[in-house]
Amino acid sequence: MTQTTFLPIYLMDTSPIVRLDGKDNRPPTPPDFTVMERALIWDGLEALAKDGRLKLIKQVRDELKAHNPDGLARLTAYKPAILNIYRTADVWIQYQRIVSIYKGIAPKPGGRAIADPWLIVAAKRYGFTVVTMELSLQARAPTAPRKL
Repeated sequence: MTQTTFLPIYLMDTSPIVRLDGKDNRPPTPPDFTVMERALIWDGLEALAKDGRLKLIKQVRDELKAHNPDGLARLTAYKPAILNIYRTADVWIQYQRIVSIYKGIAPKPGGRAIADPWLIVAAKRYGFTVVTMELSLQARAPTAPRKL
């Protein structure tokens, strides 16, 4: 009997791509990665995207459009890179549960959409792994936005 191996699928958050390319408004500090490390990481991300194992949700795509359009173009060069979350009643219930538990990731009235709760919904719904690089408020630059 042959056993099927399922390879993990990753949901990319905005923060790793923005930080990887140094577009996170941090004051000048030694880079998080050397040029060679960045190239290797990008090679890995592009390989995952090409294999269909790296997905972006619409909200992350929108954040990357604003904060790192070049990074977005690299990831969406491979189809299918965008994961559509159809907003069924079950999905809205999951979303409401998440933002009620994690109040810090709930969008403010009249504010822009925040990707984090949708990433959690997608990960729970499809069993995917979220790739993120969130910083604590203390680790962020004073001029950097609270959330991307």
